[in-house]
Amino acid sequence: MYDRILVPTDGRESTERAIDEAIELASEHDATLHTLYVVNSAAIAPGIEFGDLEEIGRQAVEYVRDRATDAGVDAVDCDVLHGLRHRVILEYADDHGIDLIVLGRHRELDHLVRGSVSKRVAENASVPVMIVE
Repeated sequence: MYDRILVPTDGRESTERAIDEAIELASEHDATLHTLYVVNSAAIAPGIEFGDLEEIGRQAVEYVRDRATDAGVDAVDCDVLHGLRHRVILEYADDHGIDLIVLGRHRELDHLVRGSVSKRVAENASVPVMIVE
């Protein structure tokens, strides 16, 4: 049913359940798991270097990769990209033939004010989106 599953991560603990679900689905369907960290270019504060954020991103996707391979998922692709999170996730899904996007949802004030990435992705994706709370 699924050949390519995308699980974006921001490295926060609140994405753990989405990561678990994506790994389980990839294992069940013998699918390639794609994990993506988006450096939010619009939210760079003075004094923060892109290289620092890219390193955080690499650690986040490598964490997902290691968990997936430990769970028996043979194929895991990791990427760290720049841009607006929802747009990059949607473009990545289209460019890589993703069959399912698995997202965690954050319940924090800044997401209520700026808008939820998971909501924007779900509203605009050309493939099914699973939101895990």
